[in-house]
Amino acid sequence: MNTRRDLIVACGLAVALPLAHGQPADWPARPLRIIVPAPAGGPYDRLIRPIAQDLAASLKQPIVIDNQPSAGNIVGTRAGAAAAPDGYTLTMTGMVNTITAGLHEKLPFDIVADFAHISAIGEGAQWLVTRSDSGIESVADLVAKARREPGKYNVATSGAGSAGHLMMELFQRATATQMVHVPYKGGTPALNDTLAGVVNLLAIPQNAAQQHVQSGKLRLLAVSSRDRSPAAPNAPTFKELGYPQLTVTSWVGLSAPRGTPPEVVRKLYAALQATLAKPSITDPLVAEGLAMMKTSPEQYAALVKADTERWGLLVKSLGLKPE
Repeated sequence: MNTRRDLIVACGLAVALPLAHGQPADWPARPLRIIVPAPAGGPYDRLIRPIAQDLAASLKQPIVIDNQPSAGNIVGTRAGAAAAPDGYTLTMTGMVNTITAGLHEKLPFDIVADFAHISAIGEGAQWLVTRSDSGIESVADLVAKARREPGKYNVATSGAGSAGHLMMELFQRATATQMVHVPYKGGTPALNDTLAGVVNLLAIPQNAAQQHVQSGKLRLLAVSSRDRSPAAPNAPTFKELGYPQLTVTSWVGLSAPRGTPPEVVRKLYAALQATLAKPSITDPLVAEGLAMMKTSPEQYAALVKADTERWGLLVKSLGLKPE
């Protein structure tokens, strides 16, 4: 008579045990770690430290920043994917992971499937600039000149496979132009050569170009964000100019290992949104060109998946390989 009842009770215990093991109700009971797959002092690091400090106060537990830099953010992201799914190890993930997925045939993790994505934090646009005395007055002017003289104009970026590079590849396809890509090992040498007139054009994040645009040394032709930049309200977006496919932003967010209890993910999401609602945290980031993002775990997971597919197709069509 009791066999069926006993079986139901046993099954219920089997389902409940993993949740009890994860102890989401008691989370967090000890310090957390955020893996930053980039160098200390770099953009990722500067972004996450004030956020982590506020999160630590909110969660009432210390948060340790663990920098694990490498090309393509592979080393740190691999460590984050392999961490215990208990909510105590988080990883900064971003658009660079979706590009890296297309560049490498085999990676030790799957950026889409191996994480419980929590939320995006913010995104930064690319600025297309030229020296003020280059003779290029606008995007329309650039397109007309580049069509007349294919291969004459060159564009610098911070490297092959960077957001600026992929945006300019899309630009050439959208405008039926042909330009020469000049990849640099980082944004600073690319910027210096643009200022010196060695290259004609530069695709680079706002925080690197802004002071030179404001000083008049560089002319801003267009921005790749969905909306105009508050720092340069007179500069059009590519979308306004008729090129919506050039809406390209470099975003970053927080993710936990796959299998992290949903209750913990929701607590992390709520705490992060509370932090990002504070102007004292976000105003300095916005001043550097970051547009804050509000995405649920589901929306962030969808963004990661969509950009992995988008950039994977483009990278493969260009035949790009890791440097």
